[in-house]
Amino acid sequence: MEAYLKVTTWSPSTLDRNLFRIKLINNRWGDVPVAQITPHDIGLYLQELVESRSIATRNRYLAILRKVFGYAFDNALIPTNPTDGLKQLKEPERIPTALTAAQFGQIMNVLPPYAQIIMGILHDTGMRAGELHSLRWRHVRSDQRRIVVEDAKNSELRLIPMTDYVYTMFEELRQGSAFSQTQKGQSRATIVWPDDSDPEGIVIPPIDIKKSLAVAAEKVGLPKLTRHMMRHTFATFLGSKGATDMDLMDLGGWKSVAMVRRYRKVVDERLDDVMDAFNEDGEEQISER
Repeated sequence: MEAYLKVTTWSPSTLDRNLFRIKLINNRWGDVPVAQITPHDIGLYLQELVESRSIATRNRYLAILRKVFGYAFDNALIPTNPTDGLKQLKEPERIPTALTAAQFGQIMNVLPPYAQIIMGILHDTGMRAGELHSLRWRHVRSDQRRIVVEDAKNSELRLIPMTDYVYTMFEELRQGSAFSQTQKGQSRATIVWPDDSDPEGIVIPPIDIKKSLAVAAEKVGLPKLTRHMMRHTFATFLGSKGATDMDLMDLGGWKSVAMVRRYRKVVDERLDDVMDAFNEDGEEQISER
């Protein structure tokens, strides 16, 4: 495992997510020579993950094991790859969790100022948290009221129009900002965000607001609250207002129609209107008989 981690091509964010999984895999087989781990051993482990966690978790661990054993096989450390023949299982479709306008207003009222800004911008742009915290001042085109989002994986760009809220927030942040991090459960510290004097400066440097979100969720009665839920809320709201699948893909950077169609299953009042019209027409036809 250690040998593979030295040559992995995983992105820093992927590596960070996988480190805990790798630790658990090491707990299972850390003292077992890699050549002694059989397909049966791996299959049994994956089945335990399905029963104790979920199919999605099982698939994530299989992806890691494929990489590690593939590396071992390519470097002649094992005669055969025990993950050959093991396939990803179809995962049940998950309906994205979106907030109502009332719920969003409630959480904004109880979040500390720095978390309010982060959640508000995510809510109004649909950006991923990583995209927001990678924005440099050169990406904020206030004169055009546009945000430029760079996709590091394939060098693609997408433009997101600024809402009035987002425009106002970025204009205020141009002077630089400092906040006291005083949320319960967090150490007291000063959070500093740079001004726009350096075009390459990060607008909102990465910060962990999980504790702030957990406290806010408890206060307003939500089972959980994450930054990514703002992305779901963004897409669900626009979908309910008539945005097409292509609109959502262009704004949010989703790569397939199947991904944005999930939000149609959250709310699609337009289909209800279509069926209401059908019912009205049907009632007229019945009355004429």
